[in-house]
Amino acid sequence: MGVEMRHARGSWWLPVALAVSAVMLFGGLMTATENLGPASIPIWVMTMVAAMVILRGPVGQAIGARISGAAAEAPQSLDVPSEVYSELDELRARVLELEERQDFAERLLADRTKVEHDGA
Repeated sequence: MGVEMRHARGSWWLPVALAVSAVMLFGGLMTATENLGPASIPIWVMTMVAAMVILRGPVGQAIGARISGAAAEAPQSLDVPSEVYSELDELRARVLELEERQDFAERLLADRTKVEHDGA
């Protein structure tokens, strides 16, 4: 299955989520209009301005790229030098050694606490 097929099958939720969000937003605005009357006009204006700012910013660009399919491209592979892998292996070995030392210290402390508790 190619990237295009996965994207086509897996992207159904985004338009649905946007539609549900829009319906809920306008439902809330309509409820505010019914309860407040003309005093709800500033709420409508602020909501529309906020929506425009959000949709024209990085969030809107990401949503647009996702809908258009540009976000479906596979990320480029990184060329990592072998020195990085060797340093990573060394760090893993050091972390393993530290875990073993911590386990030993915990067992030693537990034994000491048990002896003090039993002797008291």
